[in-house]
Amino acid sequence: MRGRMEYENVVELMEQGVEQGNFVGCLTNLFKDIVMAIEENDEILRGLCGEDGVVYAICELQEECDSRGSLILKKYMEFRKLARLASDINNSPNLNLLAGGASEGPDPREVELYVEEILSLMQLGEDYTEFMVSKIKSLTSVDAELLPRATKAFRNGSFSKVIQDVTGFYVILEGFFMIENVRKAIRIDEHVPDSLTTSMVDDVFYVLQSCLRRAISTSKISSVIAVLSNAGSLLANDYHEALQQKIREPNLGARLFLGGIGCIKTMVDLKPNLAY
Repeated sequence: MRGRMEYENVVELMEQGVEQGNFVGCLTNLFKDIVMAIEENDEILRGLCGEDGVVYAICELQEECDSRGSLILKKYMEFRKLARLASDINNSPNLNLLAGGASEGPDPREVELYVEEILSLMQLGEDYTEFMVSKIKSLTSVDAELLPRATKAFRNGSFSKVIQDVTGFYVILEGFFMIENVRKAIRIDEHVPDSLTTSMVDDVFYVLQSCLRRAISTSKISSVIAVLSNAGSLLANDYHEALQQKIREPNLGARLFLGGIGCIKTMVDLKPNLAY
């Protein structure tokens, strides 16, 4: 199978110390092999055992997914050293957003790369599972006791359990990325010409929006709740305190007002040209 061959190639590259590994492609080929095996032999299976034969074949091949897919994900976590990275993040001595200077710890740009990789792996797993489960449910003359067993194999198998571990790392990394970039937005806050707010406002909400969109793309309610909770805590505590400090700056209101005049004037100039 292509998936197995590519997995062996990835492992060999890891042993050679190569810093790049195509785990997404490896998992993609594994799923393609399984789906193609079912699709190409569908007629034969139906002819021999009816639709029950299709379900039994899917369950047997799902064992390959549980075995090989779990290995791929575990190798990925090992390759990216996610356990150590998560430990470093959880043990960071100071995540106070108002602390000056750059924080010590993982590079947020590197963390974002890992987040994107994890999202790709999670999405592949979700798409594969949805496709196979929907195929099983589309069969109309299957033994009633066989359907629950088949769907359970996808939801409770070892691959699904490893995906949960990967999801846990995603939440930790996404939270760190969010905090570090909100910290940066506060640190580099500056007056924006023709604006009624400083740069911090737009920058912080852009970061939060990006992180929440990624969480939603996982299709996992636990991830969405965790990231949303982190965002709410940032806004209610650290970001609120940063705004309070900004408001207490002398002459801030006058500077923003004078800067906003240009913005208002622009809108007045544009208004006659707007089509209603």
